[in-house]
Amino acid sequence: MSEFTEDYTPSFGALFGRGILITILGILMIVFTYASILIGDVLAAVLLIFLGISALTTGPAFFGREKRTWWMVILGILIIIIGILGILFPVMFTVYLVYLAAFAALFSGITDLVTAFTGKIGTAGKILSGISGVLGILLSILFLVQPLISAFTIIDVAGMFLIAFGVLAIIEAFIVRSAAKKA
Repeated sequence: MSEFTEDYTPSFGALFGRGILITILGILMIVFTYASILIGDVLAAVLLIFLGISALTTGPAFFGREKRTWWMVILGILIIIIGILGILFPVMFTVYLVYLAAFAALFSGITDLVTAFTGKIGTAGKILSGISGVLGILLSILFLVQPLISAFTIIDVAGMFLIAFGVLAIIEAFIVRSAAKKA
């Protein structure tokens, strides 16, 4: 077999270590929620700055050819300014990011409702799509009404998911070790 086609089985140590690290990260996110929000804001702002620089220097590539236009230069400058403002005013940037999440949830909810009423899917799919649409719209309203509380809630829920994924990785590590002993 070629080295590229071999089956990869993760080791007990790798899975166990990943599980422990993910669980610790989840606990830290829940315990230090405000710091987690600030770190997320700074990382998002730095990402925007790099995206703006990328837009200024290369522009979008269409069919393998770079194409830089005046609107890409303006967009790059605006993205860099937003990134710098995100670093200078992290609380306002948090509100901005939650508003973006709210509009994404609103758009997703509306499209799910449209799919539920007009889509060519089965009855169960229409019901689930309708429920998803209503929940998306309610979530967007909650995010728009209370953006800072929503930011804290998002971080806490993400921490809970990380803890759950970490515990699952630890369980998977013991399952892999048990299977390796049997083989």
